Amino acid sequence: MNHVRIVGDPFGEDAAASQLRSFVRQALAAGLRPSLSLAAVQPRQPAAGERTIPLTDGVRDLATATALPPAEVELLLRAAGNAVATTAPVLVFAAPEARADLARETALLWPRACLVLPVRCGVVAGDLVERVRAELRWAGTESPVHGCEERQLAPWLALPPLGSDGPIVAIGRGDFDGGLDLVIEFWQQRFAVGGPRLRLVLPAYDVDLAAALRTRLQAHGDRVEVAATGFEPAHARDAAAIVVPWRRGGEIRDLVLALASGRPVCAARAVALAPVLGRHGICLPIGGHEVAATPTELAHFAPDAGALAAAVAQALGDTAAAAAMGRRARDHVFEELLLGRPAAPSPACPARSSRPVVVLEAPWFETSSSAELSLATAKALQQRGRVDLRLVNSGPIRTRLAELRNRAPELEPLLCRDPGPADLYLASGWPVRAVRPPCRQFALRVDWEYGALPIELMPHVTQTADVVVVHSEHVRRTVAAAGRSRGIVVVPHGVDAAMTADAPPDPELLAWKGELPAVLFCGGLIWRKGIDVFLRAVLMAWQAGCRFAVVVKSVGHDQHYGRFHLGELVERFARTPGAPPLRTIAAELSRAELASTYTACDLLLHPYRGEGFGLPVLEARACGLPVLATAGGATDAVMAGPGGIKLPAQRRTIELPGAHAGQPWVLEPDGEAAGAALIAALRELPALRQKARAFAPSVRAAYGWDAAAAAIEALAFAAVAPANAEPLVRLPQTPPRTEPVAGAARLQPTLR
Repeated sequence: MNHVRIVGDPFGEDAAASQLRSFVRQALAAGLRPSLSLAAVQPRQPAAGERTIPLTDGVRDLATATALPPAEVELLLRAAGNAVATTAPVLVFAAPEARADLARETALLWPRACLVLPVRCGVVAGDLVERVRAELRWAGTESPVHGCEERQLAPWLALPPLGSDGPIVAIGRGDFDGGLDLVIEFWQQRFAVGGPRLRLVLPAYDVDLAAALRTRLQAHGDRVEVAATGFEPAHARDAAAIVVPWRRGGEIRDLVLALASGRPVCAARAVALAPVLGRHGICLPIGGHEVAATPTELAHFAPDAGALAAAVAQALGDTAAAAAMGRRARDHVFEELLLGRPAAPSPACPARSSRPVVVLEAPWFETSSSAELSLATAKALQQRGRVDLRLVNSGPIRTRLAELRNRAPELEPLLCRDPGPADLYLASGWPVRAVRPPCRQFALRVDWEYGALPIELMPHVTQTADVVVVHSEHVRRTVAAAGRSRGIVVVPHGVDAAMTADAPPDPELLAWKGELPAVLFCGGLIWRKGIDVFLRAVLMAWQAGCRFAVVVKSVGHDQHYGRFHLGELVERFARTPGAPPLRTIAAELSRAELASTYTACDLLLHPYRGEGFGLPVLEARACGLPVLATAGGATDAVMAGPGGIKLPAQRRTIELPGAHAGQPWVLEPDGEAAGAALIAALRELPALRQKARAFAPSVRAAYGWDAAAAAIEALAFAAVAPANAEPLVRLPQTPPRTEPVAGAARLQPTLR
């Protein structure tokens, strides 16, 4: 195999960029397949003589600038479009001062790479080509289960671009085992008269079933085709979607080839298929539940009929999105399912101690609530010192290693490529982990804000995980309603030491707002967070004669909400004549800087529609701010006590893509009532602030990261406890009583 991955920013004029470009040219000339990662490319505005180069990593869009000739840019973009095996050697090009960190980040991003080589200055491209060839020889080869050779994939990769008017193709063996009965029923209900045709593809040995199906479906004439030849490229050539709703068995090689075809694949979320479908965004999963064996029936997966219908509808509804999914699926096959790829390095996990081994898998290198709570939990676990802690990264690298080092230097040594077997493995981030890691107890952390769990998360959330960790009673009810009858642990978030009413206010904000009180919004600028309701409420208060300033601290603009944020609405508000003065803060802030932002403001208005916990609400309360937040949702427990004002809201059903375990819903805050509550709060702000500040110590006492860490410890000690014995640390079954701070009222979080 001739694959090599390249990490660096090739669009500049520094020595590392020039060295990288030279290697790409030499690698192509030598017959290697180079793949340029965009992980190290930084957004940059064009200077004189430069032009903008738009780029995308499939989640966020970014643009950089370059003065390179168009032909060289085209060469680099072609390399960026190449997929290579995840075990391929990686070359890292960077300036000397950044090289070590970028190499470490790269190793965490591709933990199975056979080599991660930081390239020194002055090494010529020809020598690097020979080094790559040598590493490929020395690494040896490995063949993943269900993998294919490149020559087998060639006819599938050569298929023309996805069309929009082809048939629905279902592949599988047997009527029940292959789930073909579900596809036929769905197609007859939706498309028998008009719409896409149906093509059923069976193995060659299913000739009797093929004949029976032709007889059964003959009334539909040439709108139904039944082939008992095995899955071939011709079957996928004109396919609008490929459906794989297997209940039991099936030729998994056919599923791999379907992914390689570049067509959108709707596939069963069965545990047996998870090793092939473990990456997010490569297929439309058909959720369901695993059925245990009985005296009369073999164990099997039961796809949900509604989930199948929703997956096919999504595949047919947006051709551009379906084509993008097909491209990701092809890349996935190249990266994870090629036979004869370089062998991954031998595990080098830390030596096991006598303490329980806890692995936290999280998106450590992004700015998000998931990363924030994971960092805080890891720090608390490390400080308690009762478990052997190991950290594994999930997701792309959005922030740099230096930022984590500055925030939590004690955690950097705990980051590892392969953590080895664990006693407790707690996986965080979206989507949920589909493949069970080697561990005694597997826990999934689940956040969901829309009232009804997506069926695509089943059976992983509802059945196969040993424990589901949630952070509010609201989410616990959602998971329970989806069918999880036991093993749900509520672990509320905590507040950092920086989040205190005594945090020094940001001097720039103080100078900017002057004598005006400041109304703060903190969160993603999206519909779910209620930024539109916030702007409506502040306009209403301004028109009522209240005088104040508005501060908007946005989160996740380019990492999670880049394609559906409402930043333009905020910009339009800022340009509106007669609107209150507005200050937006888009920069990433340290915890101390964020605390200073809270204390420089005077109240938080958070009229959300959906939250899994609402960390800004807790942080603002801990910093002594009055908080106005939606009533009836995940923040209700945090809003107890003086300074918490609940905004009336009505439950509102919504339509979301995919099938759900019930009707999704949000809480729609009353915009008029939010405005009226803001007016009332501003008019009595001094007294309200005094009460909120006096109550802040109780908030901090009730919500601590140490308590969250203790709950995770309890799961770890329970995992290593002998069978039928009491766990070393008993999981709390009732909310613990919280001792109040002297002179302050009580506040108790929900902890189950």
